[in-house]
Amino acid sequence: MIKTPCFTQFNLISIMFLFLLAGCSESEVTTEKQNEPRAVKLITIGDESQSKTLTYPATIDTINSSKLAFQVSGKLETLNVIAAQNVNKGDVIAVLEQRNFINEVKSSKIQFETADNDYQRGLKLAKDGVISQRDIEQLKSKKEVAESQYDSAQKALSDSKIIAPYDAIVAEVPVKQLENISAGQHVVTLFGKGEMEAVVNIPASIVATVDSKQNNVASVILQDVSTAPIPATFRRANLEADSASQTYEVRFAFAVPNNLNILPGMNASLKFTRESSSNTTRLLVPTFAIFEQNGEHFVWTVDAKTMQASKAPVKIENGIGEQLIVTDGLKAGDVIIGAGANYVTEGMKVRPWTKA
Repeated sequence: MIKTPCFTQFNLISIMFLFLLAGCSESEVTTEKQNEPRAVKLITIGDESQSKTLTYPATIDTINSSKLAFQVSGKLETLNVIAAQNVNKGDVIAVLEQRNFINEVKSSKIQFETADNDYQRGLKLAKDGVISQRDIEQLKSKKEVAESQYDSAQKALSDSKIIAPYDAIVAEVPVKQLENISAGQHVVTLFGKGEMEAVVNIPASIVATVDSKQNNVASVILQDVSTAPIPATFRRANLEADSASQTYEVRFAFAVPNNLNILPGMNASLKFTRESSSNTTRLLVPTFAIFEQNGEHFVWTVDAKTMQASKAPVKIENGIGEQLIVTDGLKAGDVIIGAGANYVTEGMKVRPWTKA
């Protein structure tokens, strides 16, 4: 008789033990993965309120510039300027031939005076019943037309001269004397010389702290010109970054010294010092590292010893570009989480993310 093999009690216990051992191994592996520190990008906060002196290449530009033209046509009789010449407000720059304009003023004046006399005489005759009210209306209409023509002739005479609207440097004179000039044709370009601008391109991390309300000290240093630095003040910043360099155009205004002839396009350097503020610490934080919950803003900070993440409420101000100014809740040297913060929870351990 053939006996069928059967599992003994020992065999059954051994199999059950193997299954339990496999289950425990999988559970341990899962737990180990959960306990692994999450890789995140860490950012160390710097104090932007501390004094820093920075230097940027600059280009000189004008604040006031004008392309002047005659409002009437004629032959250019007088041209009093050449390029690079200084002019003062009220100086006569150019004059068209005057004869026709003067004759038109004289002629229209006579016509207006005649029409006005006729109208005044008509009023007296109408009062005596000699002429009708309709005749008076016709005389009045003629007087008004003649007056309008006289005003136009006087304006044309005035428009036949170009007067400097402010103290300036003549930048361009594209016409010649005795040339026939059309109304609206470009005759001269002026650059105001009282105040000019230094134009610089500044990174977003710096431009966010530059404005007229801060303790910013700037000076312009002209290249190839032996002169002391010229004090400058923040004027305005372009709110759109250059796509290639990711910098912002910022303009600083400065008064031109009387002994210098500074022209647009000259090269210079702008020395910019951000003075420290005893009242307010200004910390720059990337916008992607700041979160909002129930109307409150916060960041994820990391303890340098335990590498555990914790939520830190912050107060912010508007910045420029991809940086916001944090005025409360952080201090210089704090480490916060940038990329990867969306997957962080309170107390979670993290590690610096590095490229594989």
